[in-house]
Amino acid sequence: MGASSPTAGSVLIGLTQARLLELARGLGVTLPTSARKDAQIARLLEAAPLALPGLLGHLYRDELRAACKDHGLPADSRARAELARHLLTAAGLPPTIDVTPPPPTAVGPRDTPAPGDVVVLRRRTWLVDAVHPPIAPTDATRVALLCLDDDHQGRRTEVLWELELGARVLSERDHGLGDAGQLDPPRTFSAYYNALRWNMVTATDARLFQAPFRAGVHLMNHQLTPLKRALELPRANLFIADDVGLGKTIEAGLVMQELLLRNQIDTVLIVAPASVCPQWQREMSTRFGQAFELYNRAFVQRRRQDRGFGVNPWVTHARFVISYQTLRRPEYKEPLHQMLREGRRRTLLILDEAHTAAPASSSRYAVFSDTTRVVAELAPLFDHRLFLSATPHNGHSNSFSTLLALLDRQRFTRGVPPSARALETVMVRRLKADLRGHDVAHRFPEREVLALELTTPDAPELELARLLAEYTARVAPSRGRDRLAFINLQKRLLSSVPAFCRTLDKHAPGTAATGAPPPPEPSDDDDDDLDDELRDAAEATADAARAAALPAPDATAADLLTRLRRLALQRRELPCAKVEALVAWLRANLFTAPPGRAGRATSAAPTWNHRRVIIFTEYGDTKTYLVEQLAAALGLADDPDERDARIATFHGGMSDDQRAVVQRAWNGPPDEHPVRILIATDAAREGLNLQGYCADLFHFDVPWNPARMEQRNGRIDRALQPAPVVRCHYFVYRHRAEDVVLDALVKKVATIQRELGSLATVVQADLDRALARGIDATTLAALDGVAPEAVRVQVVTAELETQRDRARIERDLKDNARILEVSRRALDFSPALLRETLTVGLELAVDLDGAEPLAEADGAPGTFSLPALPATWQRTLDTVRPPREHDEDLWDWRRRPPLPVVFEPPAQLTEDVAHLHLSHPVTQRILSRLLAQGFSARDLTRVTALVADVAKPVALALARLSLFGPGAARLHDAIIDVAAWWDEARRGPALRPLDDADTQPLRAELDAHLHAAAKAPPQSIAKALAHGAAADFAALWPALEHEADAEADRARKMLATRARTEADAMRELLSAQEKSIQHELAGRAQLPIELTDPRERAAWLADTQAMTDRLAAISAERATEPERIAALYDVALTRVTPIGLVYLWPGKPGKPDREARS
Repeated sequence: MGASSPTAGSVLIGLTQARLLELARGLGVTLPTSARKDAQIARLLEAAPLALPGLLGHLYRDELRAACKDHGLPADSRARAELARHLLTAAGLPPTIDVTPPPPTAVGPRDTPAPGDVVVLRRRTWLVDAVHPPIAPTDATRVALLCLDDDHQGRRTEVLWELELGARVLSERDHGLGDAGQLDPPRTFSAYYNALRWNMVTATDARLFQAPFRAGVHLMNHQLTPLKRALELPRANLFIADDVGLGKTIEAGLVMQELLLRNQIDTVLIVAPASVCPQWQREMSTRFGQAFELYNRAFVQRRRQDRGFGVNPWVTHARFVISYQTLRRPEYKEPLHQMLREGRRRTLLILDEAHTAAPASSSRYAVFSDTTRVVAELAPLFDHRLFLSATPHNGHSNSFSTLLALLDRQRFTRGVPPSARALETVMVRRLKADLRGHDVAHRFPEREVLALELTTPDAPELELARLLAEYTARVAPSRGRDRLAFINLQKRLLSSVPAFCRTLDKHAPGTAATGAPPPPEPSDDDDDDLDDELRDAAEATADAARAAALPAPDATAADLLTRLRRLALQRRELPCAKVEALVAWLRANLFTAPPGRAGRATSAAPTWNHRRVIIFTEYGDTKTYLVEQLAAALGLADDPDERDARIATFHGGMSDDQRAVVQRAWNGPPDEHPVRILIATDAAREGLNLQGYCADLFHFDVPWNPARMEQRNGRIDRALQPAPVVRCHYFVYRHRAEDVVLDALVKKVATIQRELGSLATVVQADLDRALARGIDATTLAALDGVAPEAVRVQVVTAELETQRDRARIERDLKDNARILEVSRRALDFSPALLRETLTVGLELAVDLDGAEPLAEADGAPGTFSLPALPATWQRTLDTVRPPREHDEDLWDWRRRPPLPVVFEPPAQLTEDVAHLHLSHPVTQRILSRLLAQGFSARDLTRVTALVADVAKPVALALARLSLFGPGAARLHDAIIDVAAWWDEARRGPALRPLDDADTQPLRAELDAHLHAAAKAPPQSIAKALAHGAAADFAALWPALEHEADAEADRARKMLATRARTEADAMRELLSAQEKSIQHELAGRAQLPIELTDPRERAAWLADTQAMTDRLAAISAERATEPERIAALYDVALTRVTPIGLVYLWPGKPGKPDREARS
């Protein structure tokens, strides 16, 4: 362009069209994307009065340099302000533009801080959040602070400023390294540098991950999709609707971890079924390094003992797991609401088995359950929400839309069908079938559903079934809730004779009375976590009350009932045909040699192999019966200790500790944990990991609810199942009519799971209804006739199946792999490099007295032993000890040695080793010492020298740029570097920084050779370098500040672009929601005539009112919500801190450990 005078138009012509469009959006101008560049520039200058000084403030440094070159002006300056002055002077304009905002740390010396200042006190660095002046002259100034140190970041505190010894406001004069008496060894500096790099985050690029490297998980590619989606949202409101066994817990944990790292959340609440609460607590601790408390009666009692009855237990910790049942209780729910309403911010709610909170299904219109009401009150109080469910849709559109509105009320409205576009943003939905054929397919086993046929025609169970069918035909009502007593008798008989006896004993006396009031309807929120004995007893009592309401049976019916009772009592303690077949299978598959004949104990000790099997039953009575029968048949009856060691049970009413003990033993190595048989009720059917060493499962009774069978099967058919095939067995009496029906049920369920995908939930509900009258001569035909109802199929297809786009899933998998690799390179992370870093950290943190920090275990490659550590490490070492036994004393437990540690994630579930990942408490404690260099710790001089492949000596100065948002949330981190050629004659102020082109290859040399095996130059050279290091760094610091300013400007513009994009998206979202509500309300002129149930009519009216209320709220939110989202990306503080100085000395560099750099 030559030396022409710069104008706004001549500068704009040097920008790309993509940059022009971005610049125009920032100025509120819409440009035609297909127009020529000169037409776009003309439109921009016409729509926005853009003079040259204003334009230059919007340009990046590289764009300013390019404009200077285009106009024949000097373009080699690092300072944006200087480049802008060249252009303004050439244009004949006053060079008064300020494109470099002063750093917030640049304050003059004064006594009292102001908001936004950075201060140093208590050997830490803090951001001043608020200052409260003294009320009286004798009072002190109260200052609210947020910690900026990496090892304590985001922690809040308040101090009385004048009473703090040594407190001072940090000024820009405080930058520097101080005098370096000696150089740090390269391996030590490398560990320090790694710790800093691994702790960096950025919100400018949502596609850079940290959490996968801070989790002890055997990561699967598909598990990154929810993380990617969450980071694209201003608030992480996400519905993870993956299939059973795909790892929803891990996916939610990754999202949680990333939000914690980015300081977007402080408080996390996990709500889950009671049976999986201990597992959630354990998974969050071992896999993500996060300590969660189980919120239950015992926890509340402990807190009150420690802190008094006046304290709200919810404010004493920041991470909780609570069960749905506990959350429904007012004494636990109301203090939680109080805490959240009093201003607790940066909160995350994780709702496991979220379908529990959906309005309950009925024939035409779903209605609120108690759990729906509780979650509807709680969810809006959280900033971020993650919902997890493999069965998110029950076929009712209003139920699904309500669940989605609980997740994100700005995208979804109760009663309004969700759009596919809105769902695509917040829902992740994959079935195992969708992932097969991709690189993750080999991680999931094939499932075989196997029937064990029982062909005995004269089994007593068959006679009992015949008598019961005849009795039911004579006495039971044809429909209505009084028929439920007879249905329960049938279900219990199909489970076991003892289960049948309990209800029959209650039923028989009940039939003698008449006119008894009917029992209450079962609650929508009843579940399987109640004590089995109590649940069975309550069910039997309810059945007796129903029987009492019936007319007295005639003589024939009474005789049938007597015969039923007599035969049942005779058989209740004897093995049935199912038990005999099960014992035969156990002998053939769990032993290397048969222990004896059926029903007899043997003196020969059984030789167990390493296989395990789970046996599911619906009833506690059947569970007890199975324990007794199997113990007798396998020779365990006379040795209670051996019986308890080999046969475990899992049932409702167990304490959290008991559940954890069972699950730990079940997933432990078979040569260390002798348990081989787990007999479980449906309390174990949801969410539990039971696949560690088990690939076989039996349904001793087939659940009439098909969804329960799928949930049971999911305990072993899930991720991290080491076996290629899992086998799910069930029993079929070929001569019992009821079994023919149940066999057809199992086969139909398998077919719909395979063929219908998400529609399976709709058909399963229909199958459940087909069995609602019990099993009789008409049931088989009813099952055969079950097909998805056309309307409900259309609903589920439109609202859920659209999220299973195979092409999109494939794109996501490829994208995930690419992002993970880019993130890995950005962090330069590998397990071996972490091991090197922790080795150095241990050497700095404690006196090892010559011991090796991490000695490799004998005969176990990749497994290491921690050294003996001081008593101050006890609480940290608790996280790597073997699990504590229920009755083990704390001090006895702490005398047990820590587990061996590994750095590669184990390929299967195990508790025999501890995986040290970046967020493990042991790792965090060791790295915190490195992260504190220059702040609270002084182990390093932060100056080193290493031999590298360079032509002459180089001084490379490093600094870290950090941009903080509201509440000290880190928005962006970057490492800044400036290099200069070095020689003895020209050092200190004489150093001349190199330009970017010359610095980049030198930075690459640093990255390539700064490792544990790096070579240091001779001692004489090292002493000379150390002597002038402080002056060298001071000479390069101004150039570092200019580089940091350019990077901060780039990051601020990217953050502003993201803020603008997300704010605009929220405006569009609210407009689309407004239109969808108006459209739905237009079709709700009157109550549908087919809704005859009062509860359904009330639910319909409530949904309509909710739409009206939401419509009124949108107007206000349109003015506030976009600004709230944009404010998340406001930069409150820009901070540049020294990292250190590295000298590169010419020579032959040391060779790195290939494994560490892989």
